[in-house]
Amino acid sequence: MHDALGDWTGRVDVKASIVLSLEVAVFGFVVAMARPGGPWSSLVGSASGLFGAGVGVLLIAALLAAAVVFPQLRGRQAKAEWRTNYVYFGHLRRWGPTELATTIAQLDDEVELTLLGTQLVRMSEIAWRKHIWLQWSMGAVVVAGILLALAGAHI
Repeated sequence: MHDALGDWTGRVDVKASIVLSLEVAVFGFVVAMARPGGPWSSLVGSASGLFGAGVGVLLIAALLAAAVVFPQLRGRQAKAEWRTNYVYFGHLRRWGPTELATTIAQLDDEVELTLLGTQLVRMSEIAWRKHIWLQWSMGAVVVAGILLALAGAHI
């Protein structure tokens, strides 16, 4: 389960990186079209409003995709709970090798399963959040595309 969660998290990061790259490319295209003398530089009225809304939604889409790939290290929580958790690298980095080995050797099966269960739940929460943000980003970029296409249709 732990490996599967790590794999799912890695996959959503890759997908979000691809989506973010496409969103940045679309944003570059939109900026080029709207530059002075460009085809969209003279948008007025409702077309201007659609363009502004499209750009705004596109930026939101990019921020959501960026949030997916931004590392979620849980720094404050990891600092507070490192002595009672030995699975997450944010906890492990605080241990000395000998002290950690001694502590792990003294664990019973019930404590080991509780530690693993805690880590699995936390990893699942992070993976779920990343997938939701990616879905929102992809939905937002579709909405932005529609708004920008409608703005462009008014030229």
